[in-house]
This record gives sequence, C-alpha cells and structure tokens, in this order.
Amino acid sequence: MATPPSSPPPPPLPPPTTATSHSTSMLKQTRKATRLRSLVTRPVGAERPLVLVDPATGKADGPHKKKLSTYLGIVGHDKVDVTYENWKQVPGAQKDLIWENIQVF
Repeated sequence: MATPPSSPPPPPLPPPTTATSHSTSMLKQTRKATRLRSLVTRPVGAERPLVLVDPATGKADGPHKKKLSTYLGIVGHDKVDVTYENWKQVPGAQKDLIWENIQVF
C-alpha cells in the first residue's frame, strides 16, 4: 500500500506583540477636552482671541477660527434641545439667549 504524499508543514506563527513594542505613532488617539475651559475661565483682564468673520458669507478667518467653531458647537449642544432637527426650527428667543451667552464670554 502506498501512502499519500504529505503536505508541507504550516509556516511558523509570528511572535506575539506586546504593548511596549508599539511605537508612539500606533497608539490610539483619544478625545481631547471638549469644553474649551481656556476660553471660559480666562482671567477678566485677559485679551480675547480675535476671529475675523466675513459678514457676506459668515465664514470665520484667523488663527483662532477652529476654536470659535468648536466653542459654538459646544454652546449649541448645551443650550439647544435635541428634538429640533435643524437650526431653523429653534425659537428666536432661545437663539437670542444663546447669542447673549456667547457675547458674555
């Protein structure tokens, strides 16, 4: 009786990796602060960050435009109820209160 040809052995498995062998570029990115405490808790006499806004388009410009956008998003999430599908459905009185809050800070 003849024996069937044997298949080659499977290749060896690579060694397991440990957390210490990962480089810093492979680490999971985590969320950063979402409240912008540096803007809200700045000293009273401190200078405000300057953001230029084009009145025709409403688009911000300058080095602090991303912080402004983030801050406005935070205020919107905090002050507007989630039942509104878009900004146009938010009552004008509530928008006025939000605008006053933004101007204070």
